[in-house]
Amino acid sequence: MPIGFLFSIPEWSLLVTGRSGTPPRIATIEYLVEVAKDWTLARFEAAESSEFVLVPHRFELRGPRVRRHALSPDSHEAASPFDAIRRAPAPTVWSHSTSVTLLADCETGTVEFEQEMVEILAMDGETVLAEAAAVIRIPGIAPCLGPFHCP
Repeated sequence: MPIGFLFSIPEWSLLVTGRSGTPPRIATIEYLVEVAKDWTLARFEAAESSEFVLVPHRFELRGPRVRRHALSPDSHEAASPFDAIRRAPAPTVWSHSTSVTLLADCETGTVEFEQEMVEILAMDGETVLAEAAAVIRIPGIAPCLGPFHCP
């Protein structure tokens, strides 16, 4: 049974698509995205230190099971999965931290600041999905993860 899920893939497909039986490829990749998000949220919920850093991971569907692999934080795949792997031969999802530059307008002009984000990136052939959540850090408290949003 995949991490954190009470449904088999065909049961989950029925809930998502309204069809029973073998899920279509998009339902498979959506299922992997939900597994990766669930696992990532659990890592943040278990964090006990303000120094917590999410280790990048890859999730792959292997038959009826989801395989999770830790990636070396220094690897090209961990930093930029889509640049490292141009085309995934099977449904693949990555969970990793990144930093984005945000611009905000205020009375004195435009202010630029960096925001830590967690990206969930998914690829299945030519199908690509992406979701992101902001990491909230307060000194002395373990970090929190905001809700995931699609661009």
